[in-house]
Amino acid sequence: MKEYVTACAAHENAARTRRLLDRIVVDREAHARFVNTLARLEYVGVRKILKSRRSERIGLDGLQHILDEAVHALRLKKAAVALAGSGDGVFTFADGATLADNAGESYLQALDRRAEEALGDLPLGERSEANYRLTSAAIEVRAQVFYPVYDRCLQENGVGFSVAAITKDEDRHLEEMATSLERTLPDWRRRLEAVLVAEEALYGRFLWAVEAALSAATSHGAVSNA
Repeated sequence: MKEYVTACAAHENAARTRRLLDRIVVDREAHARFVNTLARLEYVGVRKILKSRRSERIGLDGLQHILDEAVHALRLKKAAVALAGSGDGVFTFADGATLADNAGESYLQALDRRAEEALGDLPLGERSEANYRLTSAAIEVRAQVFYPVYDRCLQENGVGFSVAAITKDEDRHLEEMATSLERTLPDWRRRLEAVLVAEEALYGRFLWAVEAALSAATSHGAVSNA
């Protein structure tokens, strides 16, 4: 899996992410909505796990994965509320409470569909579990690139929280997905590589939506650059 993380980190989207984060973190309102976007993504991840996995297939690692993602959503939500001050603007995960509305959730939903397409030749009863592992692996690759970059940005700008603990959890999840894919899906590399190509394009589309939302807010005076 490390080679996929390395390739993702070398893609232009990684440098583009850093440039975008540098613009976001200096503005509390924009930053609060962006952190709420991340919290919403983690929440949607929990929801997808619960919907895709049957009880007879969930062991300790599966429960831990659900718990970890829920804790990530909670930590990020608390950080968003703290940045927002009163917290009213980021109280829920409604489109207006996040940066770029539902673009983040649309990214995950589209990725899920790409994974489903990559598994189209499997028997119907096997697809849900395989989709969970394939989609999770692609998301964990992205997380291994995104969260370290974001944490450096937070520390360099003196923002009062860290996402280092999330990075550690996601690293463990990636190892678990690699092990389970190796065990359950013989040609998993071919399928994952196709999903990763799609993920890169979908993530780029998400970045574009965040960039557009930030520029629009700035031009209308809704976001202060102070």
